[in-house]
Amino acid sequence: MAIIITYDIPSKHREFKEKMFELGYKDRIPGTKNCKTIYFPNTTLYHASKSAETARNDAQAITRALGISLERCVSTIWDDWSAVCGEPFK
Repeated sequence: MAIIITYDIPSKHREFKEKMFELGYKDRIPGTKNCKTIYFPNTTLYHASKSAETARNDAQAITRALGISLERCVSTIWDDWSAVCGEPFK
């Protein structure tokens, strides 16, 4: 089942995302007829097949390994949604 996870961390944003990408998380997904690509907000990631609990556990493990705190985190099933397409990340 697909999930999204959103989080706040105090630093090492690039390193955190790189580690999450290695686990199959994405910061964008193919869009619908209105959007070619949906770009998620900066601290939100998507995974096509993990559970919400596993996503939270992945984030906790990576922040521990990086020596930073996971200040806030919510992961949930990606089910019924609507989006603003967003722009590519720079």
